[in-house]
Amino acid sequence: MNVPENAFFHIHTFRCGHAAMVPDEAYVRKAIELHAGSIWFSDHAPFPGDPLHHMMSVTELDGYLETIHTLKHRYAGQIDVHAGLEIEYFPSFDRSGWYRQLKDDERIEFLMIGQHMAEIKPGHFSFEWDKERLARDEYRVLGEAVIAGIESGYFDFVAHPDRSFRAKRAWDDDMTALSRRIIGAAAKADIPLEKNKLSARMAYNFWPEFWRLLTPANRVITGLDAHSVEDMAERAFAGLPEI
Repeated sequence: MNVPENAFFHIHTFRCGHAAMVPDEAYVRKAIELHAGSIWFSDHAPFPGDPLHHMMSVTELDGYLETIHTLKHRYAGQIDVHAGLEIEYFPSFDRSGWYRQLKDDERIEFLMIGQHMAEIKPGHFSFEWDKERLARDEYRVLGEAVIAGIESGYFDFVAHPDRSFRAKRAWDDDMTALSRRIIGAAAKADIPLEKNKLSARMAYNFWPEFWRLLTPANRVITGLDAHSVEDMAERAFAGLPEI
């Protein structure tokens, strides 16, 4: 799947619970005003049973998809509107068939893996660890989850892969080795890696060392990770740190 250069990619909506309480249409209208060629909604996907916060509930999924597709038709000819989801890869939900169900839903144009936590065992996640263990081990389980997600074949994009290292404070050889595995998996699967403009504003979330390891086989996209119309407008024309 290709994303044009004039795209506003990676847009969230109010349903995730940590974005501005504005209609989805406000993003589309602002994107048209700013001369975007397309807008790619990728709100945080739910999981059956709603075990986690900071994402839409399962009961909101149909409304989200229906609203985005209504906007797609309403603004056809002015801007291309795309409906997708950002979601973590958790093995137990793979075994239950959830990712396959989402992948087979014709209303969902793309799935993007965005690994904010890892599943340690069914019903338990890495955010339950204390700060010491997070600092020591989080990057490993997040990175392994990203690799497993890429290799699962469900995903079309990888959101902020370098955010896996957010608990680290200095780059080391182990991070290089894990990064090469993520980068290699993405190249083999021909899945674009996202340089994320929100990560670039957060300490230890955007790592130039990661991006210097890319090979000619890798594809890269730039994402806004916008949680408000103002975020979108500001980040659309903001630069990224030098690599």
